[in-house]
Amino acid sequence: MRRAFSFVIIILGAAILISCNGNVSGEPNLVGRVVDKDGSRILVIGGITREEMNGDVEGIINSDKFRDVYWIRVKGFKGFDIGDQVRVWFSDVDDSYPAQTASRKIEIVKE
Repeated sequence: MRRAFSFVIIILGAAILISCNGNVSGEPNLVGRVVDKDGSRILVIGGITREEMNGDVEGIINSDKFRDVYWIRVKGFKGFDIGDQVRVWFSDVDDSYPAQTASRKIEIVKE
């Protein structure tokens, strides 16, 4: 009986770890546009339109017009282009400005 109980606990624990590890669900933490790229990171600004992207990234960041400004590390870097609208899921955020984080999931929004 004790052996069966231990086995059930191990199986349940493994199932919980597997479900938490790679499966990202719910609403994204950020929806915005890619305004800059640096190696395996992209700079995403929430709420910015294509028209507001004038190529002066420092000017955009320093304008204080946008609160949601994040450098996002992307695992297995895909071909994101400047101007792409993306949805990003992440967990830990460095409180700098722009904020820094690593994506848990990221996808391009079809426009």
